[in-house]
Order: sequence, then structure tokens, then C-alpha cells
Amino acid sequence: MIRLLAIAGLAVNASLATFAFANDATTIHVASTFPMSMPLFSEATGRLSEQVDSLTNGEVKLVFHVPGDLASASGTMEKVSSGEIAAAWSTAGQLANHDSAFELLSSIPFGPGTVEYMAWLFEGGGLTLSRALFASHGIYNVPCLVLPPEGAGWFSKEIRSVDDLKGLRVRFFGLGGRVLARLGAQVVEKPPGDIMDAIKNGEIEAAEYSLPSMDLTLGLQNVAKYYYFPGWHQPSTLYELYFGDATWRKLTSKQQETIETVCAAAMRDGIGEAEAMQMNALQEIKRRGIKLRRWSPDLLLTFEAAWSAVASDEMGTNPRFKEIYESYEQFHNRYGFWKRFSYLH
Repeated sequence: MIRLLAIAGLAVNASLATFAFANDATTIHVASTFPMSMPLFSEATGRLSEQVDSLTNGEVKLVFHVPGDLASASGTMEKVSSGEIAAAWSTAGQLANHDSAFELLSSIPFGPGTVEYMAWLFEGGGLTLSRALFASHGIYNVPCLVLPPEGAGWFSKEIRSVDDLKGLRVRFFGLGGRVLARLGAQVVEKPPGDIMDAIKNGEIEAAEYSLPSMDLTLGLQNVAKYYYFPGWHQPSTLYELYFGDATWRKLTSKQQETIETVCAAAMRDGIGEAEAMQMNALQEIKRRGIKLRRWSPDLLLTFEAAWSAVASDEMGTNPRFKEIYESYEQFHNRYGFWKRFSYLH
């Protein structure tokens, strides 16, 4: 079993802002935005800890902390940017309050699947743009995990038309939430650990979180009756390690290369694991009496039109959003030529 270096309840002190030295080893404390018990996150962080330790001969240790230990779930990225903590395990959209362009670096509604996202990121200029944006906030980002389409949300009632969304109090993350808000929903952002209580106490009426395996672990099948697909809002989702610039610069070039290489391997492993894990999870959700639904073609067209309007508005006001989105769109159009001729679906 993969050994997880997740720590709960550890006293936090000033040394966590950069490094802790013991026996000439560099220990980097990593604040997680996500519960460490979640499928895929658990395996990925365990693998990252173990392999970085092994391949650096114990010179570098990544110690992952549960949300609320070093920082709140929603505050991990802020604290890395400010230099208060050394590193975070999170996703770019957590910095969207600083710049909406970060949201495109988490996921793009009606955008790329995992393979196309990785192609744009590593070969189409996406990572260059991403690192420039993060550098302006004092962060060095290392892609470590990309997940397939999420479920599109859990609802207490069926959604047959856009009118059913008007006034609906729903937890939704990122740009997908902007789309639903444009269609009249009351969108609330909640860290995963707060979603269940928010539904139980009536603060929200619906919620999306992640893949079926993660939603099942979170327990959303216990508080909602209908589970919708496809996840138009997050066809793929990127997760990364985020290091404060000072933390990253203090590592040797070999140590930096090791972390990049281990993260690349984690992405490879995660793609296969994530796809294979959802079959049993979805069957279990169905076995528990949950009604699985696909969005109607009319609603999907409505969501897509609303997304186009959101993207247009953002490009008109945020040049960084425009630069990154146009980079992806140009790559997507070229990629689509190849895809139409070469893929069966």
C-alpha cells in the first residue's frame, strides 16, 4: 500500500513558510485544498511523496497536510503566493479572485478532454502561458494530475428546462458556475468538506464536486436523488503542485527535475486509474437508487451558448484571459482537423 505522508493536527510555525531541515534533508510542507482521503488524490499524493523521497535519496521530502492544517481549503493558494507556506496541492482556479484567467488553467467548459488538454499544455504553448501567469503571483506550478469528465451535479429534482435553474441555490466551481449564474442560478462556492452540511442545512439545493468515485466517497448520493451527465463544465481538470518561488529556487536543478519527472509519471498513472475507477463507482451509485440523467440536447445547447457569452465578456475585459483562451482555441481548431479524420468518435 502506498504510504501517505499526510499529517493532521501538526503544530504550525514559521519554519513551514519555507523549509524544515533535518539531517540535511529538505522537507517541504504542502497544504492540500482537497481531503486526503479522496480516491485518486490519495494515490497521487502518496506516490508523489514516496517517489520524490526515493529518487532524491531522502534529500527532498514532500509532506502533505490536510485542509485546515496549514491553511483553509480555499486559502492554500493565497498563502503560497504570499510566502506564508512553502507549497500547495490544488488547482489553478483557486486564484480566480485575483485573475479569471486562472480558471482556464483548471478546466474549460465545452473544452478539451484529457488528451487534448495535455497536448495543448505541453506542446501547444499552454504551459508557457500558465507559468508566466503564476510567476506574476510568486508561484512555480508543476502539472501532476489530469482527470476525465466530472459528473455535472447532484439535484433534488429533475432539471427539464432552463426555468428549473432560475433561483436554484447550487454549489458549482469555476467557469461552469459563471454559466449557471448567467442562466439565473444562485451559485455558491464551497470547499468539498463543507458541501454535505450546506445541503443538509438547506443553504444549497444542489451541488457538483468531481468524478463519480469522489462524489460517492463524499456521500452526495445520501443527500440528492438525481445525478446529471455529461460534465460539460469540466471535460477534464488539471491539478498541480504549487511552490512558492523562494522554495522552488532553493532546490537544486536535479531536485527540481526529479519533482517534474515524478509529477509527469503521476499524470500518466492517474489517467488510467481515473478512467478505470468510475465504472464501479457509477454502478454503486445506481445500485443505491440514484436516478442517472443526461442533459437534454436543448439544455446542452443553452449551456454552451451561455458559456460563449461568459468567455466573450471575459476576453473583453481581461487581456490575460483572452491570450490564454485564444491560445487554446487556435490549438483546438488545428487539433480538430486531425481528430475528425483520425478518431472514430
